[in-house]
Amino acid sequence: MKFTDLNAHGGIGANCAYCKIGPFEFALDSGLHPKHAGLESLPQHDQVPIDQLDFILLTHCHLDHLGSLPLLSRKHPRAPVFLSYPSSILIRRMLSNSLAVMKRQRSELNLPELPLYGRSDLSALYDRMEILPIEEPFIFEKDGHSIEITAYHAGHVAGAVSFDLKFEGKHSFFTGDVLFNNLRTLDGARLPNHPVETLVMETTRGLAERPAGQQREAEIVRLLQDIRKALNRGGSALIPVFALGRMQEMLVVLDEARKKKALPPTPVFCSGLGMDLVNHIHQISQNFNRVNFSRKVLRSLGAQPLPRRIEAGEPLPMQGIYLVSSGMMVENTPSYMLASSMLGDERNGIFFVGYCDPSTPGGQLLASEPGQEFLFDPVDILSDIRATVRQYDLSGHADRDELLAFARSVSPRKVILHHGDPEARAWFASQFKKLNLPVLDPEPLIEYEV
Repeated sequence: MKFTDLNAHGGIGANCAYCKIGPFEFALDSGLHPKHAGLESLPQHDQVPIDQLDFILLTHCHLDHLGSLPLLSRKHPRAPVFLSYPSSILIRRMLSNSLAVMKRQRSELNLPELPLYGRSDLSALYDRMEILPIEEPFIFEKDGHSIEITAYHAGHVAGAVSFDLKFEGKHSFFTGDVLFNNLRTLDGARLPNHPVETLVMETTRGLAERPAGQQREAEIVRLLQDIRKALNRGGSALIPVFALGRMQEMLVVLDEARKKKALPPTPVFCSGLGMDLVNHIHQISQNFNRVNFSRKVLRSLGAQPLPRRIEAGEPLPMQGIYLVSSGMMVENTPSYMLASSMLGDERNGIFFVGYCDPSTPGGQLLASEPGQEFLFDPVDILSDIRATVRQYDLSGHADRDELLAFARSVSPRKVILHHGDPEARAWFASQFKKLNLPVLDPEPLIEYEV
C-alpha cells in the first residue's frame, strides 16, 4: 500500500489520506481544518491527479472529515463516495450548514474565495454517494482486478464507520474515529479481530491517560452534581456541545437526570445546528439499530429556544441550563456569547463535556486560573473568572489503551499513525516499538510505501 497524508498542517484537522492498493487509488475522508479558514483550511487535493481516484471513503460526518468533500468529488467525478446509511442522511444538513457559514465568513473574514463550493457541487456529490451496509462486503472491480470493501460500526457518532479493504488476500484496515464504549444514544464500536497487513489508526487520545477507576458514568454523575450545585446557588449552567453527537447525548442525560430527580426543575435552553440534527438522528434511529434516539426527549425535557434578550456581557434574563454549540466555545458562537455573560458571576458554572483544542477560547479558558481576567476579544469584553469552570472526560474517542489492545488483536505487519497531535502519535509510536511492531508516523504530503 502507498499512503499520503494530505493534511498539510499535520495533526488533527483537514483529514484526508490518498491511498493506493494494487491498481486501486482512493481517498479516505476530506475535511476542513477547524483552526483555519478559506483556502488555508483545505487538504492538499492537488497532490492527486485530476480524475484519478477510483473511489472515496467517508468515515463520518464531522466537518474535519467531511467539510471539503464537495471539492474533492468535483475533481474526481467518476469516483463513487462510499458511506454508511446514517452518514447519507447527515451529510446534507452538515454541508448545507457549512456552506451557510462560509457565505457569512466571506465578509466577516474578508476571504473572497469563500464559499469554497456551491449548491450545484453538493447536488453532484449526493448523486455519487453509495451506501455500504454494515459488515456486508462490497466488491469493487477495475481492469480485471477486484478489491473487497467492508464497513464496520465504529461508535464515535451516528454513522461513523471503519473500513476494511481486502486485496489479493491481504487486509488493510482504517479505523477512522472510534469509540468502543456504549453511549445512551449510540452503540460502541464493533470491529473485526482478523489479522491485517496494514493498520491505519487514529491516535487522538495518545496523551490522555484515564485515571484508574475513572469511568464515563462516574464523569456523568460528577457533571450532574456540578450542574445541581450551580442551580442551587441561584446560577445557571452552560454546557458547550458539539452539534453532531454530543448535543443529542446530553439531551438524553439531562432528561434521565430530571426524571430521577437528580436535577431540580429548571428551564433547559438549546440552540444551534445540534437542534436541527435532532430530527435527522431520530429518523436514523428508526432505520438503524445501532443508534438509539427519539426526538420525544425535547418534549419530555421541555427544551426551549434561547431567550431573545441575551446580549454579550449582560446578565442572563433567565436562570437555567444552556446546552448550545460550539463545543470548544469558538468565537461568536452561542456558547461563546453566553460565556461572556456568565463567567463573571460566581454562581454560574461552565462545563465542558468534550475535547477543547488549546488554541480555542474553550481551551484557553480551561487553562486559565480562577480570578484571572479573560478576554472575549470579538465582543470587547474583559471578565474576571468567577464562575466554576470544569471539564469532564466524555470523549467520543477510544482511550489509548483500548486502541493499543485493538491493534494487538489484529496483529498488523505495519501500523500507520493518523488523526492525532504530534505528542499523541509519539506515545503510540513508543508503545508499538516496545511491541516490536513496525510503525510509521507519516509527514504530511510525503508518499510512503508500506
